[in-house]
Amino acid sequence: MIIEQTFCPAVINYVLKEPQVWQEVCGQYNDNIDDFEPDLRDYIYLVGHVNMDIIGLFIIHGSEYGYQCHVQVLPEYRKKHALEFGKKVIDWTWNNTDINKLIALIPQKFPNVIEFAETQGFKDLGPIGKDHFMVLEK
Repeated sequence: MIIEQTFCPAVINYVLKEPQVWQEVCGQYNDNIDDFEPDLRDYIYLVGHVNMDIIGLFIIHGSEYGYQCHVQVLPEYRKKHALEFGKKVIDWTWNNTDINKLIALIPQKFPNVIEFAETQGFKDLGPIGKDHFMVLEK
């Protein structure tokens, strides 16, 4: 598996506009898929490749809580590659940025994603509204 930073809107959109991913990420906000443009200035996008196939995207951006992250693995690759992808993008972040803490806000309705975050070392600090506030420190 290869992890690299991408600045290519087509690569970012390939993952984020996949119908199931879009619904999970943006559908709850009623965002229009046709209007979406990635923010290349304020966000870091890491893409994962296996055998030249794009398998997922890791997104980091500043928020009121610190550096917030999002993991999006394409549905057909989740079972086989999600755990390795999660570990590798976190390692990439620690080794290639000055970030030393990541925050994840995970909706309570996705217990499998909360469990995934915990397997990656995130600690659940409790609820914020309908989300779990999770933190990973270097």
